[in-house]
Formats: sequence, C-alpha cells, structure tokens
Amino acid sequence: MRSAISKGVCSVAVVLALAFNLISDLRTSQQGLRHIANFEGCRTQAYRCSAKVWTHGLGHTQGVKQGDTVTQEQIARNFIADVKIAENSVNKHLTTDVTQAQFDVLVSFVFNLGVGNFKRSTMLKLFNQNQPLKACLEFSRWVYVNGKNCRAPDSQCSGIVKRRELEQQACLNGW
Repeated sequence: MRSAISKGVCSVAVVLALAFNLISDLRTSQQGLRHIANFEGCRTQAYRCSAKVWTHGLGHTQGVKQGDTVTQEQIARNFIADVKIAENSVNKHLTTDVTQAQFDVLVSFVFNLGVGNFKRSTMLKLFNQNQPLKACLEFSRWVYVNGKNCRAPDSQCSGIVKRRELEQQACLNGW
C-alpha cells in the first residue's frame, strides 16, 4: 500500500463517481467513460507516460509539468473536459451515423492518440465511407508508442494492445 501512495495512485472508481455527478452534456456513455478511465489509470502526481509526455489524473497532459499534483475532483473535471475535446473531434470529422459503442471507442481513440492520428486514419475514412465493419478492424493496427511495437514482450506498453482489442470488440459487437 505504501508504494501506491508514494506514486500518487488514485481510485478510478472514486474519480468516475465524481465525474458522473459533474457530467452535463457528454455523449460518451458511462461504459465508454469507464473504458477510457480504466486504461488511462489514475495518478494524483505527474508522471511520464509511455510516450514520454508529462501526465496526471486520467491521462490529462495539457499544461502538466514535473512535480504537479492534483486532487480527485480536479482529475474528474479535467477528465470531463478532455473527453469533451475528444468528442468534439469525433463529431467534427465523422460524417456517418455510428452505434453508441462505436462512438465511445472513437472518442477513446482520440483521447489516447490525438485528433491528428484520427483525422489521418484509414479507420475514419472507412467509417465515412459507411464501411463500419472494415473500420472496426483498423483498431488492431494502432499498437505502437513512439515507433515501438507494443506487441513485443519487452515493450512495457502491452496495455495498448489490450485496449485496442477491447475497442475493436466493442466496435464490432457493442459493449
């Protein structure tokens, strides 16, 4: 328990409960929010993620620097704001209707990989060509961090592979 406290680990469940009470106009489902939060992990102290970016909370990077600390309420507020940014990107670039689970995993994709990767992706092109099955199969291609293949046993980023597998399954079959 001492090591978790020293690393500033926080409870995803507690932060999500706070976030669910703050949500006003998000379209991402609670299942989608849980998916994103669980794969991001929760830290009250800034750390360098696998992409070597200063991060805290539930994957929050904007303005984060070494030594920063945040409360669970700040983490919940940042999480909602970050999800909203990802949602706006999906809404802006997606031109076809998708299922709730597909929307959720597209938001997760943007949250994790950024709008630039989303805009340039074959996945988005296929969704916009009304080919959702082919589009969903694209998730498995996005398993690299800074050029490193996260499928490699010593990659230290295997969570990305699991995240993409779950996103692909939700995309194809729903939650």
